[in-house]
Amino acid sequence: MNPNSRTSAALGLRATAMVILLGLLGGCVSSAADYGPGDPYEGVNRPLYQITDFVDRKALVPVARGYSRITPNWFRTGVTNFFSNLRNVDSIVNGLLQGKPKKAGTDLARVLVNSTVGIGGLIDVGTRVGLEHGREDLGQTFAVWGYKRPPYVFFPAGGPSSVRDLPGSVIQGATPRLLLGSTYNIWVGLLDFINTRASALALTDTRDSSALDGYAFTKDAFYQRRKFLIFDGDPPIEDFFDEDFDEEFDDEDEQ
Repeated sequence: MNPNSRTSAALGLRATAMVILLGLLGGCVSSAADYGPGDPYEGVNRPLYQITDFVDRKALVPVARGYSRITPNWFRTGVTNFFSNLRNVDSIVNGLLQGKPKKAGTDLARVLVNSTVGIGGLIDVGTRVGLEHGREDLGQTFAVWGYKRPPYVFFPAGGPSSVRDLPGSVIQGATPRLLLGSTYNIWVGLLDFINTRASALALTDTRDSSALDGYAFTKDAFYQRRKFLIFDGDPPIEDFFDEDFDEEFDDEDEQ
């Protein structure tokens, strides 16, 4: 095969791979490898994922499906809105830490509107009047401050994360308890947990039906989502192909 034919074949394979990747990950524009350094702790992460996935399939998924069947959509939406409104306080703080006063102000206005007109956050009035949730967190703050390539970690209680993003996940998880105090008892916490798991059923069903390797799919989807949030929904297009991907085809062209 001449060099031109090899180059064309490589480009065709590259295009096909990208189409498959984009289809699986919902149309994100950059690959996970551009964003993260890989998975140096896979020897620990993967077994933890497998154990967690087993427990999830056998116990949590049936409970979440049962919860979805017996509760009306308006009830689940209200629960989601209520806890989202509480966690929005974290977004206000991190918007300020990232030098985004406009976003922080919008989040503050959103919390005030939802907490009052929205009956304690049960109704998402903020979105209806154009006050979009900023979705800022401590992990994004660390990224803005320069920590851009964190190692991936998987925790049974928290799912996919990274060394950089884990502290923010802990804070977000604890925010409702901190704000509600003694009102956040075991039953409120259980409702928060089950409702969150039920909200993610569509995502995990897609993973299970689309991915040969659920662990790798979860990790890549996590990095894609984090990059999307860090760049406020507009990640740089120049990172479309990662360096390792390019080097692989460069080596192939030289053979």
